[in-house]
Amino acid sequence: MRYCFIEAKLTAMRRINVMIYSQAKDTDSHSFYLIKDDEVSHELRISKRVTNSGVMMYTLELDEDFEFGHHYELNLPSFSPVPIDVSEAPEFPEFDYLFAYSGDDLGAVYSKSETKFNVWAPISLAVQLKLYDEKGEGYTLYDMSRTDRGVYRTTVKGNLLGRKYHYIVNNYSITKECNDPYGKGVDLNSAHSVIVDPSLIEKRKKIPLKTRLHSYCEHIIYETHVRDFTSNKNSDIVSKGTYAGFIESGRKTSGGHPAGLDYLVNSEVTTVQLQPILDYCTVDENNIDKVYNWGYDPISFFALEGSLSSDPSSPSLRLKELRDLVDTLHKNDLRVTLDVVFNHVYDYLTFDLEKIVPNYFFRRKNNLYISEYSGCGNDFNSEHLMARKLIVDSLVYLVKTFDVDGFRFDLMGLIDYETINEAYEKCKRLKSDLIFYGEGWDMNGDNRGNMTSIGNCYKLPSYAFFNDTFRDIVKGPTYSSELYRKGYIAGDSSLIEGLVNVMFGTYPRFMKASQSLNFIECHDNHTAYDKLAISNEGESEESLLRRVMLGNAIVDFSFGIPFFHMGEEIGQSKMGLGNTYNIMKINELDYKLVDERWDMVIYFKLINHLRRRARIFTHTDSEEIKSHFIIDTSHYPLVIYSSSSKEVTNGLGKEVVVIINGESSSFHLDLDGYYKFFVYNGGLLNTEEQAQSLIVPPISFTIMYR
Repeated sequence: MRYCFIEAKLTAMRRINVMIYSQAKDTDSHSFYLIKDDEVSHELRISKRVTNSGVMMYTLELDEDFEFGHHYELNLPSFSPVPIDVSEAPEFPEFDYLFAYSGDDLGAVYSKSETKFNVWAPISLAVQLKLYDEKGEGYTLYDMSRTDRGVYRTTVKGNLLGRKYHYIVNNYSITKECNDPYGKGVDLNSAHSVIVDPSLIEKRKKIPLKTRLHSYCEHIIYETHVRDFTSNKNSDIVSKGTYAGFIESGRKTSGGHPAGLDYLVNSEVTTVQLQPILDYCTVDENNIDKVYNWGYDPISFFALEGSLSSDPSSPSLRLKELRDLVDTLHKNDLRVTLDVVFNHVYDYLTFDLEKIVPNYFFRRKNNLYISEYSGCGNDFNSEHLMARKLIVDSLVYLVKTFDVDGFRFDLMGLIDYETINEAYEKCKRLKSDLIFYGEGWDMNGDNRGNMTSIGNCYKLPSYAFFNDTFRDIVKGPTYSSELYRKGYIAGDSSLIEGLVNVMFGTYPRFMKASQSLNFIECHDNHTAYDKLAISNEGESEESLLRRVMLGNAIVDFSFGIPFFHMGEEIGQSKMGLGNTYNIMKINELDYKLVDERWDMVIYFKLINHLRRRARIFTHTDSEEIKSHFIIDTSHYPLVIYSSSSKEVTNGLGKEVVVIINGESSSFHLDLDGYYKFFVYNGGLLNTEEQAQSLIVPPISFTIMYR
């Protein structure tokens, strides 16, 4: 049994701490010599020595900065040389200043004649490229050269398209084999990085949209998932659950109604939000029907998810199919936003970035424990410059290569606003009308002041935030312990004042209405129908569906950005469950229900159509908004608002009146003149009949015009 062992750790660029654990009663001071590249350099000065119960601690001073990329050891006479642990270096205050790299060539840069490999590994002693042969069996190792800012590089001649590769990174005493964190292609289940050619996709002619949107508030966002949107058996979509299936045209439900792409076009939404399509971990691409997952468990910020491809074994096909999807939606005047997950990864310990640069890319608390405010055990450290660069580079790549129109940021409140601002400015240079929005919940307990949270909205004028206050007032709270509590559409008319505030952007939470993303349902938590079934237990299905329709109309005719979740338009249920991220089938758009509730689909199309015509809802200033409308809450429990502004009426008549009733009772209402019905009792009324009074139906949204 050894009675003595030694540890040496670099704790500053010119300081090494040494601990000697020994049972011997040795009170003599030791001498320490630095060995650099197998040659003894010089004796190190001891600035501090402490002895305590068999442990001797030394602080050694270096005459010059530690030079990474060289082999260092510490030698004590009569002992074997000791490797120096450099794992704390990424936490040094000057680390980013010394090593942050601003170039745009990280990853595998392919051409037909050669491929250049570049990886940022500043604390590494050595890096090798492990390049597989064309069959993917044998391989050749290439030593990579360390260059400025700790970037290791090598160039391999020849056409390497489709070849697999790894990096082998030697961080002094630890060697890891890993994928390329900037790799644009991966094989099945991300076993290897694969060389692809994104330039072929990037060079494709971009499809111009027919309608230009000048304001965030002109978007009507529809959240869906590539897999869930087309997987249901009650349609004739051929390539179900894939990028390709998403854009099949002419497809029908079992009842003969539009399915897939045609269903989206019919709805008159403007913008389709896709849940994560960047490579994620927990779906087996060899057997995609075995495990289901939404994809909020990322393992790459650049490569695309293979389980959504018609051929998961083809890394290049994934790129083509995603661009085909975007181009096809653009041809149909639909924008595409991507749901991106940068706040955490699936498992930081096995993540390639942690293997390459330990202790750099993930946030730690003051006690050095890993930060876990994401609820996933590892928060991405976006404040570090190369972590920030990774996020920005990923977003720029997605806009430049796939021509997407914006991003929804998962748990955006865990990403610092400097990162988001930089990403927005760089992406906007590529596409001037893109949209950034996300979950701005205030989650970072250690450092709230510089996060992209709702509380910092005044620092982020070009960003929109999911408005949970809107959701809770309109539908009711969504926390499990509060599901029984009613919102306005559930029949709590005491919330009228709050309803008016959130509808007209006068709730003092945002700088302007365009920062408010108005919603009552998203992929998280219970659907609107399931929430109402709990808060209004015992009500009939017909009544609950009317409440869902009322909620959707309120979303559309409020100031801000309307946001709808797939299936919300037909009052779809998730069987009373909340977080269904890994439950197969339950998240699918139910095309049988589409047939059964086609009247709700028509209603959804109608309110979206009217929203797009009523341009007043693109205004963002609260005072300007109030100047266009007269709001009347004197007919309790009804909410009535009217306008004679041409921006509101827009060909609908000289004056428009909207009447909202969240109660289960009908009410008689006298008007100040004769009006025609536009939307009444859940549908479009095609009649020339005029009325000076009406019976306001229970649980209804009525639009009339003079």
